[in-house]
Amino acid sequence: MTRNVNVPSNDILVVCFALIIICCNILIFSILQSCGTREGYACELPMTRSVPCVKSRLPIPRVVFHTFKGRLGNQLFQYAAILGIANRSGALACFDHNPLSTMFEDTKMMCVRPTPWNAVRRSENNRYATYLDFQVEGNTEIVGFLQSHRYFSKNIVREVKIKQRFQSEARIFMSRVINVTTHRPRVAIHIRQQHGTNEGGPWHWLSDDPSENDAYLQLPSKSFFEHAMARARQLHPGAIFVVLSDNPQWCVKQSFLQHMDVHIVTLPNTPILDMALIAECDHVILTRGSFGWWGAFLGAGARGGLVLYNADEFDMQHPTNAGHVVVSDYYPEHWVAISVTSKLSAAAVWYALP
Repeated sequence: MTRNVNVPSNDILVVCFALIIICCNILIFSILQSCGTREGYACELPMTRSVPCVKSRLPIPRVVFHTFKGRLGNQLFQYAAILGIANRSGALACFDHNPLSTMFEDTKMMCVRPTPWNAVRRSENNRYATYLDFQVEGNTEIVGFLQSHRYFSKNIVREVKIKQRFQSEARIFMSRVINVTTHRPRVAIHIRQQHGTNEGGPWHWLSDDPSENDAYLQLPSKSFFEHAMARARQLHPGAIFVVLSDNPQWCVKQSFLQHMDVHIVTLPNTPILDMALIAECDHVILTRGSFGWWGAFLGAGARGGLVLYNADEFDMQHPTNAGHVVVSDYYPEHWVAISVTSKLSAAAVWYALP
């Protein structure tokens, strides 16, 4: 006796296979949606490019993603801003790479991973020195330079600390190389003479004649330096000035820096050592740019020292700045603006003359 066996037709096999594929796709999609958006699956975010999802009973954090741009001062603004935005939103901050780990404490474990396909993109829309209230409701990519202290967490100075070895090098440099003793007030003057663009164009040296420059950040005139140095001498008698610049050869030619109490650093240093030297000083005079800003913020600004800045730094008629800069968002309120129209006492003016 034989048994009849019904063999499925090819059409039935094709339908079954298609259903299996659909079910698998639905399952994969639901897992991806769960990662970082719902409870039940947690995305591990180590310093690797692969981010697996694992079962977890903990709430899943939203993630704020950012791609670094610019040089050291720009990158510090972006790092501090993204940390602040993420903290206020109950989210995790992630970056495309880690350029800070060799220079700053506690940045080695920075979350590094690519921006996922399902992240919502938010942009500052060229308002690079303006605070914007970014809303983070899910995985979010934030794009921009983010140059506003108002983004920062209150404890940001403890989160962004120059590594101890660079601080030690700065102290040794102060005492041995330029023979600056600590019992006299030390005033750093940071002069960024090189000019570039936010769009990543070529860098070049500024002319001494402002009319020849198309710079969105203005190098101040001789009068600014005379006024700022006079203010520092007036408030801190016996002050000694330490000049740091990307063009020390230009600095040694300037008559307003030819004084017995002025030391121009001409030896080539790494950027982080120059920033550590600025931070080591008790007070700071800024000309332009985010590099000096961070030297002041981590040093004199954090310790209650005097920070004087160029009130005319931003050319508000320049297309890069027009409608994109809010000065109070960029400079902390306790820093002091110096303009060429600042009023000085007769004694202060006498000190400023070469």
